[in-house]
Formats: sequence, structure tokens, C-alpha cells
Amino acid sequence: MPANKSKITKWDVPLLNAVIEITNKCNLHCKHCGSDSGNARPDELSNVEIINIIKELSTLGCEEITLLGGEIFLRDGWEDISKAITEHSMRLIIITNGLLMNETNYKKLKDIGVYLIGVSIDGPTSTKYKNLRGIDGFDKVMKLLNRLKNDDSFQHVNAITTFTRENLQWFDEFVELFNETEITWQVQIANKGGSRFDNESFFTRDDYKLFVDKSVKALKNRENLRLRFMDDFGYFPLAPELAFLHETWEGCIAGTKLVGIRSDGKVCGCLSLGEKFMEADLKKESLTSIWKDGKYFKGFRNRGTNLSGKCSACEKADKCKAGCAAMAISTTGKLSSNTFCIKQMEEEEITAMVWD
Repeated sequence: MPANKSKITKWDVPLLNAVIEITNKCNLHCKHCGSDSGNARPDELSNVEIINIIKELSTLGCEEITLLGGEIFLRDGWEDISKAITEHSMRLIIITNGLLMNETNYKKLKDIGVYLIGVSIDGPTSTKYKNLRGIDGFDKVMKLLNRLKNDDSFQHVNAITTFTRENLQWFDEFVELFNETEITWQVQIANKGGSRFDNESFFTRDDYKLFVDKSVKALKNRENLRLRFMDDFGYFPLAPELAFLHETWEGCIAGTKLVGIRSDGKVCGCLSLGEKFMEADLKKESLTSIWKDGKYFKGFRNRGTNLSGKCSACEKADKCKAGCAAMAISTTGKLSSNTFCIKQMEEEEITAMVWD
């Protein structure tokens, strides 16, 4: 990661959120996977080590921890790790592909008390699901989503779709699939963090605009669609239909209020960013010292003062700070600038209309 000059010598901001990859082992081999999941990483942290990290996160002020993989149900002892989170009064989020859910795992989840469970689904039909994920798991995933939604033991249930150029064409089919289901449909954009991700599958700017247009249309025409956008979608749009986006946005929290922890103990600002953004190692240094030491996460903690391109001249720069770090890197190769910005594209269209 490029070096950034900084006067930060100590970081006293609470570490509010953590995302922990408890294993990289996965039963799938998806092309768009940002973690290159498949095999377990060499020398993955033990359950005891992960639970001790969770205890340390609690002392640092953490409020919410997301567990993911790989596929978390391939990790022996995933339930003990999960319990450690709820026992320390932190919100537990679990992300799964849902294909290894059985009655034993389902009961364990109910007993643990999951705040939110997200289930990945990247195709709106059996055939299209198989095209993206290699196997036909569509019916099992939809059955699971409906079961979770109808079970009062689970507060929040999200169907998570990661969009690439390949499945963007199916956006309208997803809308029909989840409309009037009461299942929250969480949409996000695949970034370039994974080494096996074909960059030709990454959105062009025209694709991003189409994604925005389809989202606006869905919000207008489907009153019973529970559509949720992640932080890679924004920022400060002029369109009234999207005015709710980032009303309280104060910039990407990677490295400033959030930390990503890989299954081998490597630490980064956000797991979506990939290998080159790993900054420290929990096998060599404690999480507390890593978080509070000003030598780490400089690129993230200085983003507001190191903006470039159109982001540097934007009147929302002090709040936006170039948006999602993963999208900034994917679109410009820098943390300081991000071209996947709705407001930026809207203003470009207005300017073009004036000159025409």
C-alpha cells in the first residue's frame, strides 16, 4: 500500500466493528470471491486464539462482529466462536452460502442468538445460480431464506447478491424474486480484491449507471421490496429517490472504526481489499497495540486530507472521503479518489446538458 505522511502517533477511537474470517475453507469456488476461498489457509488461528481476540475486541469497545469464510460451517467449533461474541454482549452477524445448513447447525444458530444472518444468492433461477456458483443451490438457499424469515428467533435476514457484469442483466429478475417476500435483499458490487476475479467482470462506469437506474426504478415501482445497499453504492445523490443514502455517512470506516481479521491472523482495514492491504499480524502483536498505534492504517485514517481528482473538489469531501475504500481502489487504484459516485455522475450529466 502506498505510504502516507501522517502526524498520527496514537489512535484513541473505539474499534466498533470487526469482520473475522474464521476459515478460508469453502465448499464453492466462485469466480468473484474476494477472499480466494477454497482451501484453508496455512496455520489458521485456533479457536482459543480467535476467542481471545473476540475478548480483546470487547475491551476495545467493539459493538458488532461479522463472521464469515470461506464457509463458516466448515470450521470446527464455529459455534463456540459465535457464542463468545454474544456472551460479550456484541451483535453477531453471520454470512454463509447456506448450502451446508442442516438441522444441527440451524438449532445451534437459534440457541446462540444471531443478530443478522446473510445468505448469498447470485442468480435468480436454478440455472443462473449454477452459472455463477458452479452448483445448483438455488432451491435450498431460497427455502432457507424463507425459513429464517418466518422464524422469530432471527431478528434480521438478508439475501446477499454480489453483482458483476454477468449477473447485472438479471437485476429485474431478482426484483421480482424478492418483492413482497419480506426478505431484505442486500445488493453489493464485486470488487477487484480477489486474485481469481476477472477484471473484465468488474462494472464499467456505464454498468454502474445502469445499476443506479435499475435501483431507482425498483424503489419507485416496488413498494414491498426491501432493498438494502451497501457502502459501495453512493454518495450524496441528487435524485430524490436516493436521498436517503448516506444521510449520516461520515466516510468509509475501514481502519478507523472497523478492522478485518483473516483466518491466519493477518489484519487489515477491510477484508474486501485483498492481500496487499494486510498491515499487521496478530501472531506477532496484540490487536490492541495494532489498533492504537498510529503507524497502522495511515492510508485510511488520512483519507480526508489526501483526496484527489473530482473527490478533492467536492463540497461533500469532508464527509464522503472518496466513499468505499474497496471501490476507490477498484475504480482508480487509489484510496484518494472514487469514480463510482452517483452525485459525480449526476453532475456530469447536468454539465453535458448545459453545453449541449
